[in-house]
Amino acid sequence: VGRDRAGELLLSQLEQLGAGDPVVVVAHSMGGVVLTRAAQLAPGLVAHAVCLAAIMPASGVPAGAYVRMPENAGGLVSPSLVADPAAIGALRLDVASTEPKYRQQLREAFYGDVAPAVADAAIALLTPDAPTAITLGTTTLTADGWGSVPRTYVACTKDMAIRPDLQQRFIAAADAAFPGNPTSVHTLDSSHSPFLSMPGQVAAIVLKISR
Repeated sequence: VGRDRAGELLLSQLEQLGAGDPVVVVAHSMGGVVLTRAAQLAPGLVAHAVCLAAIMPASGVPAGAYVRMPENAGGLVSPSLVADPAAIGALRLDVASTEPKYRQQLREAFYGDVAPAVADAAIALLTPDAPTAITLGTTTLTADGWGSVPRTYVACTKDMAIRPDLQQRFIAAADAAFPGNPTSVHTLDSSHSPFLSMPGQVAAIVLKISR
């Protein structure tokens, strides 16, 4: 499944959920790539785009390029991959590993402030192979497409998957491209998955946006 197909699938779901009316969409992590694509194609289906510690690519920049940027230094996702993405076409994690150091690295990457038992349960639910096709290719973002959709970025200060400096880069790039529609920013003192470590705060942000 590539970026284009994933975007189409999201749009079909939004059409069903909203029955033609726009929907508030929350995208986490790599889901931001899909949301950005979908909102560019059909901005009228997205009432508000909420990027929660998500990749929010700029126009013409492939999502995969951000992993190697200086702002993402110290990120733990790439060191956790157990195969060459170019060779297998996937970002592969060994979610079944029992090796203590590796499991601890997975926890720190995605669930650093989550109770260990909950983190282990969440790791077990991860898809071991995320298709690299979603990280390839680019979307041209326009003022009447993605740029017209109200957007909020929920930044996470302890994120070891998408580093805080990279999150700020996403916000700055979007605001520079679409200054008439600035990003609303909320900051949580959390790791990559605040919906597990502080669900009440995440819910409050989304509820406020939805009203």
